[in-house]
Amino acid sequence: MEGANLRQQLKNHIQSMKDQGILDDHFDHVQKLQTEVNPCFLLDIVTVFCQDAENSIAELTKYLDEPAVDYAKVTAFVHQLKGSSSSVGGNRMALACRELRRASEDNKKEECLQALDKINREYNTLRDGLNAISQKVRTILTNEGGRRGRQ
Repeated sequence: MEGANLRQQLKNHIQSMKDQGILDDHFDHVQKLQTEVNPCFLLDIVTVFCQDAENSIAELTKYLDEPAVDYAKVTAFVHQLKGSSSSVGGNRMALACRELRRASEDNKKEECLQALDKINREYNTLRDGLNAISQKVRTILTNEGGRRGRQ
């Protein structure tokens, strides 16, 4: 019964994030790639995404803090960040990346800084939600592993 309750909590949490526009249907595709053969797939994807996103955001911050912004580098990094956000279903974060890309292509530093601030906020929201999902998945895997060991 506990496992069913945890799975329902996980499902409800994901649905809540979708309802808020934080996640989209791409997340479902990632989730379906988790199998008994690779039960930690989702956890691994979340970990790699967060590491890559934090590195990209740090690079974007560095480039935008320069007196003479290299907009080509900003555009390249934000394109990469948008792709990784989209691949995990980070809908609002991908939209914020799109705003930064537009501002960078228009060489508008102030708009770039505002968009980067929005990316940071959306990343924190997405990261916190993904971490909550990961924690629920870990608990489910631990409980299921313990039951299998007792049978």
